[in-house]
Amino acid sequence: MAIIRYTNLEFDKEVSVQQRLIDTKERPEVTHKVRKLLFFLKREGVFKTVNKIKSKGDTFQLQKWETLVTVEKGDDLYVNFSTQTTKDPASFVLKNEFFKTEESFDIQEISEDQNFNQFIDSETPEVMALSLKETSQKEATSEKEGVFIYGLGDYSRVYIAPNIKSEKKLFCVDYNQPLTSHYKETFGYKNSGLLPKESYTALQNTERPLAIIATYHSDHTQIAKEIFETNPNAFIFIEKPPCVTKDDIKNLLALYEKGAQIEIGYNRRYIPLNKKIRDVFLKEQKVITISVKEILINDSHWYFWPNQGTRITGNLTHWIDLAIFWIDGAPVEINVLPSPSTDETIAVSILFSEGSLVNITVSDKGNSLRGVQERIEVRTKAETVSIEDYTTYKWTNESGAKSQNSKLIRDKGHDAMYKHLVKAYHNKEEINYTKQDVLKTATVTYLVSKMYREGIRSLKIAEQMQS
Repeated sequence: MAIIRYTNLEFDKEVSVQQRLIDTKERPEVTHKVRKLLFFLKREGVFKTVNKIKSKGDTFQLQKWETLVTVEKGDDLYVNFSTQTTKDPASFVLKNEFFKTEESFDIQEISEDQNFNQFIDSETPEVMALSLKETSQKEATSEKEGVFIYGLGDYSRVYIAPNIKSEKKLFCVDYNQPLTSHYKETFGYKNSGLLPKESYTALQNTERPLAIIATYHSDHTQIAKEIFETNPNAFIFIEKPPCVTKDDIKNLLALYEKGAQIEIGYNRRYIPLNKKIRDVFLKEQKVITISVKEILINDSHWYFWPNQGTRITGNLTHWIDLAIFWIDGAPVEINVLPSPSTDETIAVSILFSEGSLVNITVSDKGNSLRGVQERIEVRTKAETVSIEDYTTYKWTNESGAKSQNSKLIRDKGHDAMYKHLVKAYHNKEEINYTKQDVLKTATVTYLVSKMYREGIRSLKIAEQMQS
């Protein structure tokens, strides 16, 4: 069932709205704060470090309340469970999923096992959907171009906003009303909304909009589909991962077939060193070894919701895509070796059709002061490239001569990716991410996640790489 505004529901009487405050910290408390600050100033630069600090400030540490709404329809009482970031019912977003009850009850009596998350499916089948009011969207003026952004979290504030300053900003959307209002005022958007569909009249009235999707992963393909159906001229940018489910992959490939203009946000493709490796070694058979120290996140983080595809879909997909970027072949076999620990420590091996072999190990074990850390080795028949967290690399050529390069700022490709996006939107550069890229990366990511959850150790996938 779709997420809707509470005020769009039809019922006879609101009986009660009850809330209880919950702890929703998605990241552990930072230790050694001064050292961490100094490290990020050195590796990320002043501007990004300041933006990250602001993004973690009190303005964005939204309070959340488990919310119990009880309404009367006819002679019956119905209850709805959700989590809200506001105490104002006019700004509630919830699933149109109501449970019949004989009498109203107190939220404090409800077990902590009750699902208050409206963004994941309930396990109870006995639900009723209330009727919706006929709502007319606010009239929108005609625009030639402009940005529509969906999802206003840390990433949107730190990486997206600074790179699209010069673009006209028409609509920002997020389920969280306090965040949406702040984003609209801070970054100068003409309109804001809580639901993607609230932007679609304005989207339809814009000759060629730029739509940036950085929401919950489970929403990415669906929003892209709705945007294309609303305005086929839209230029659609989907942050990684573009897909979570098998149906997502099918639907996104169908958009490519229909001529949709789509770019996908895998930022590591835009790191200059990674582009050089592709240019020099694309046609060569390779052995690639990638070891990643991931960031620490709490069990309450939304990456762990059952509809988000596991942390593999959220993070490991970066290095699956990087391997596909570097290799001129199709994945044909996957091996997955998970640790019995609960932190999704996992080793993945991928064999490609032309003989290249990729080994990826990811875990949040290790010192966390430096954030995500990457150690990568690329070996061909006669050359070796070793990358140390994109601050140092060593390149040994066929003769044995070694070149080395070091730098202070750690470049993960975000700025270059968004500069490319703006140019591609204005027809100054070509779209980089192809339909075949989607097929390969999305399918392998989906299958690795499925193998992890179902305990499958080995899988041949050559047939699934055929579009």
